[in-house]
Amino acid sequence: MKSIKNNLSLFLTLAFLTGCTTVGHPYPFPNDSEPSAALQIEGKAVYLLTLNEKGCYTGKTYVDGSPGAMPVKVVPDKPLVISYEENVCMLPASFTPQKDGRYRLVAWEGHKPSDPDMSFFQSMMRVHDRQCIVGVMEISPAGEPVKAVKVTELRPRQTALTCIKFR
Repeated sequence: MKSIKNNLSLFLTLAFLTGCTTVGHPYPFPNDSEPSAALQIEGKAVYLLTLNEKGCYTGKTYVDGSPGAMPVKVVPDKPLVISYEENVCMLPASFTPQKDGRYRLVAWEGHKPSDPDMSFFQSMMRVHDRQCIVGVMEISPAGEPVKAVKVTELRPRQTALTCIKFR
């Protein structure tokens, strides 16, 4: 029993240190011959979530948002579920990229603006409140913003013993 615990501890430590970019089933990135849309992540990194044919969560794939990171190809014409997970944030959201579309996704965490109707003492109690934001813009081939894309915030719901859906 002690050997199993030691082996499990070693495995988990190595998995953590290797910086795994996929947990569970990886996102099914389209290959060059398949229809796709381009997604550029800016700011904080996000995860692309993988759902099975029943809409149940099966895994997530890390996508870098650091300066100079390359755009990734995503499956077009069906909802793309992403999760921004940083510090106090865990914000699942979705939008539907169109075939041959180009998109810029910005994930951000910051201070929540204070309510001007709050008293000074109420605002002092909320000075550490944080907010998580995910925004998507359609961009031109030159990288210029064209229009904002509607992003829907999602909530995870356990619908069966082994099924978590996002609605």
